[in-house]
Amino acid sequence: MMYRLIPVYLLLLLTNGIFAQKVKNDDSIYDNNIQTVLLHHVSGQLNPPVIRLGSNDRLRLSFDDFSEESYLFRYTLVHCTKDWETSDLEQMEYLDGFYEGEILDYAFSFNAIPAYIHYELVFPDPEVRIKLSGNYILKVYVDTPNDENVVFTRRFFVVEQLVRVEATIPYYPKNLLFTRKKQQIDLMLFTPDLFNAEPEERISVSIRQNGRWDNMKSGLKPTSIMMNQLEYNYADGIVFDGGNQFRNFDMKSFWYQSMYIRRIISDENGYNVILHTDYPKAHKPYEVVEDINGKRLVKARKDQNTTIEGEYAWVDFSLKYNLIRNADIYILGALNDWKLDKKNKMRYDPDTRMYRGDLLLKQGYYDYMYAVVPQGKTRGDVTLIEGDHWETDNDYTFYVYYREKVPEYDRLVGYAKINSVEDRTK
Repeated sequence: MMYRLIPVYLLLLLTNGIFAQKVKNDDSIYDNNIQTVLLHHVSGQLNPPVIRLGSNDRLRLSFDDFSEESYLFRYTLVHCTKDWETSDLEQMEYLDGFYEGEILDYAFSFNAIPAYIHYELVFPDPEVRIKLSGNYILKVYVDTPNDENVVFTRRFFVVEQLVRVEATIPYYPKNLLFTRKKQQIDLMLFTPDLFNAEPEERISVSIRQNGRWDNMKSGLKPTSIMMNQLEYNYADGIVFDGGNQFRNFDMKSFWYQSMYIRRIISDENGYNVILHTDYPKAHKPYEVVEDINGKRLVKARKDQNTTIEGEYAWVDFSLKYNLIRNADIYILGALNDWKLDKKNKMRYDPDTRMYRGDLLLKQGYYDYMYAVVPQGKTRGDVTLIEGDHWETDNDYTFYVYYREKVPEYDRLVGYAKINSVEDRTK
């Protein structure tokens, strides 16, 4: 454990970790000292970052900073297109009040190794108010919002619910080769009169499975248009891999080893949690396993204050699987913001014929699965390792955009969420 924890610990504490690079409109961290960035509706950590335009809805941001001293972090909001490009709007067109705010709520950790400073923000507030619906980026930075000063970004949504979304997942797909494997989405929109002009050009739909971005269906256009009704009736349907239930581990406490944890090591440098070796499930029968659809719940023991007493651990993952040529395997889930990057890319160990990976995580409950990404691709395939089952419990979220012309921007006029299991019981 010493050979791993000491170098990383020193790196986190002795460097600012801010690298000059181009900031993207997604969920990214640009400072090595920043950990456990959470953005969600104030009603609960597992609820998505979505608020209704003109309502009293609020979002809660929280994060930990491993720096030795506190900083005055600032934030601003950036309006984006349906494709997450920065829109052409000026800030005065979509914000009221000030165009940036300060994050003033912070506290130092207590008895945690490594030590950190916990920050929180609830917004929008009376000083920074949102005027338009759409996709937004929350940008947090030091001093100015120039790229070199940005420490992280987070996506969120502001919706004006004008379109009704009806979606179902039929037992028999249009392509019978997908039977008992894929999940087909049958989609219909009911629109108000004001959207009757050029709906095929101005209305666009995006669909996400669970929290994933890599396999999102976007830019969906209607196949038939009737009065106030749009149908999306594609030849093979709108199809997602069924996948499988997520794997999980519970490390809300380091005092005992819960299921799926093989060993917990602790010393003066902190904790190392070693999970049991995982095995492929692709050729096994489907099993009903409770999960939270890839999310994470950052939470410590009942006698701890999670925000400032929750501790961090290096979590070791291992997967027994033969080497895949011309492809990489990633740990996929909210535990790494659903990204397929070098942090959660696994390394192949030829001696043990295993893939190995590790992530620095705060106490809590975590879902995850394994995704295979062929070289040159950006979409992960979970079916090779996890399997592919129609019965799988998946969440599907629908975003309906309408292209306004004056001013020109993408309004988010419809938002809905269905669960593949709950849909069958209706």
